[in-house]
Amino acid sequence: MSPLVLSSSSSFPGAGCYGTNVAEASSVRLSPDRSAPGSSREIAPFWPGRVWFSDPISLLDGSPWEIPVRRDLLSQAGGSILHPPAGAVEALGVASEGAQLLASGLSTEVVETILQSRAPSMRKLYALKWKLFTSWCGRHQQVNCPVGSVLEFLQDRLSAGLTHSILKVYVAAIAAYHAPLGGLSVGKNPLVTRFLHGALRLRPPVRPRVPTWDLSVVLEALCRPPFEPVEEISDRFLSIKTVLLLALSSLKRVGDLQALSVAPSFLEFAPGLSKAFLYPRPGYVPKVPSSTPQPVVLQAFCPPPYRDPDQQKLNCMCPVRALDTYVHRAARWRKSDQLFVCYGPPKKGLPASKQTLSRWIVDAICSAYKSSDLPPPLGVKAHSTRSMAASKAFLAGVSMQNICNAAGWSTPLTFVRFYDLDLRVSPGSSVLRPSIF
Repeated sequence: MSPLVLSSSSSFPGAGCYGTNVAEASSVRLSPDRSAPGSSREIAPFWPGRVWFSDPISLLDGSPWEIPVRRDLLSQAGGSILHPPAGAVEALGVASEGAQLLASGLSTEVVETILQSRAPSMRKLYALKWKLFTSWCGRHQQVNCPVGSVLEFLQDRLSAGLTHSILKVYVAAIAAYHAPLGGLSVGKNPLVTRFLHGALRLRPPVRPRVPTWDLSVVLEALCRPPFEPVEEISDRFLSIKTVLLLALSSLKRVGDLQALSVAPSFLEFAPGLSKAFLYPRPGYVPKVPSSTPQPVVLQAFCPPPYRDPDQQKLNCMCPVRALDTYVHRAARWRKSDQLFVCYGPPKKGLPASKQTLSRWIVDAICSAYKSSDLPPPLGVKAHSTRSMAASKAFLAGVSMQNICNAAGWSTPLTFVRFYDLDLRVSPGSSVLRPSIF
């Protein structure tokens, strides 16, 4: 059969072609029809003596698009021509999770429900990790991606300094998108499992044993300008002060704080603002689900009337007072039932993301240091409020069970291994302190 030349400028009457160009002026040879007994049909560039791939998708000059779950979302000729079935690319190992489920015979409704098992942020994270993996494969001319290619990619990431926990995210993302290898998910492959164990031994996790910032400095700063008086401070300082106080007093993750709502029956104040009860939005699933979801209960600090100036100062650190002020202030620009909304343009009034809340917490800590004429601490992370608050509560005599319930830990071992900070005062400080006679 004579070679057939396809140009990238070829057009189809009445229809637009989706995807990326196949090749510019590449010769393509068609072998006999696969449908006939004892024969097959393949498409390959006419490059004598050069490597070619039997999968047409490998000829793309860019990363392939993810095939939508519904076939009618990607079509030609006004919807009369739908995209090919997902099974057409499954053998290459690049079919999306939804496409693989559809190819297995499940209905669109069932697939859409299964895909909702992961939070939108997790699906976005997996898509980013998968894109990095496919880009690496393209640079290293890896197409069919056997388990060896996955291991080489993980080794490249490990050599770049990534930790064991981040490598686990990569494996989970690749397993969600990649076709099974040998009947097993990529994450369950014995070699991949052994690789992760080896990475953990080579690069064990290192966590700080001492806090990177001083809680007393921050709390002292929250009692004076620019964080007080709370009724007059700017929207920025009111927002960052409120989220910091809630993070410290509740021991919750940033994701848990983002899930809180001001909708009716999801936020309640006790008479006299003695307590506040906050519930997450419907459908929210925490990282460690519990059989009986508990609300976030905030206790007021020294509400008025005050007996002395110390009580008035403690009230400046009251999370209930800050929350009540924030809810009434944010009602002026709120466009969402989510508790924390953006305070500045261009997203003013829209729900604050987890990344935004993390920045607010770090901003509050650094601003507290600056207002105290101290250099901001380095390497502060929003997640550090959990270890700081839990360690302080444990040192104050709060039971470990209550700490675990508030923080959402299934076992005290989590606190001991990852969050326990040494906040105790050494005996030497008492020895060196001047004596008063």
